[in-house]
Amino acid sequence: MSIERACCPNWRDPAAYAPLVEADRSLFAWEWLRRNVDYRLAAEQALSASYGDIPPSVASGHFGLVAFEPPHLAVPEARPFWRSDAYPYVLSAGIGATKQPGDLFDRDRMRGASRIILGDRCEHLLLSDGLRTIRVDGQPGTFTGGPVSLRYHIEGVASAEPALLTLHCFLAFCRASGFSRSLHRREARARRWILILRASDALTAGADQREIAGELLSRSVGEPDWRSRESSVRSQAQRLVRAARYFGNGGYRSFLD
Repeated sequence: MSIERACCPNWRDPAAYAPLVEADRSLFAWEWLRRNVDYRLAAEQALSASYGDIPPSVASGHFGLVAFEPPHLAVPEARPFWRSDAYPYVLSAGIGATKQPGDLFDRDRMRGASRIILGDRCEHLLLSDGLRTIRVDGQPGTFTGGPVSLRYHIEGVASAEPALLTLHCFLAFCRASGFSRSLHRREARARRWILILRASDALTAGADQREIAGELLSRSVGEPDWRSRESSVRSQAQRLVRAARYFGNGGYRSFLD
């Protein structure tokens, strides 16, 4: 089996893509990245030489990640850590001064949903249930030193908006020890994005536009002259294929903006 096909589920099986209906945009980006041949080669080479925790990597930064995530992990098992320069929804935090119990962040209370990558000058925190994510970066000791108050670093106008949204999500998570449904709503275009992903996997598997159209768009596509008789379906299939090629050639980063 080729490296391109190794990570692709059966594109004809909608159940294989069902978890993505509830996934946030950053995890759609991951699904595209893990199918990228260059990423798979780089990740497998890096991870084969790693033992224990996965360290931050300059090479992974080329793909927008803090560290390589194993490419065989799909949603909801994957836990990709996106870099703040690729993903504006990373909140920056430091250690605050208040000692009020209600103001202390205690990672031990949420270990089931948290994962940390330790760098030389930064700790990277990910809160995730596999479908929703919250990313926070802090100085060394911010998240690993026991209960601590946090000081949030937010500045600018346009730059402040994604950070403020992440702060709202983080505070709601800390209050409820879980993700807020009102702040982590289902993506309105998720089903469309899934169709594009399936079309990409179909192309990788060797399917042509007729097969893609018949499986994903209309069962009536079966006659030899379907291109003329089903012109609207043909156009939809062409758009799916164009979008699949766009996202597969680096366009996955548009999910992070």
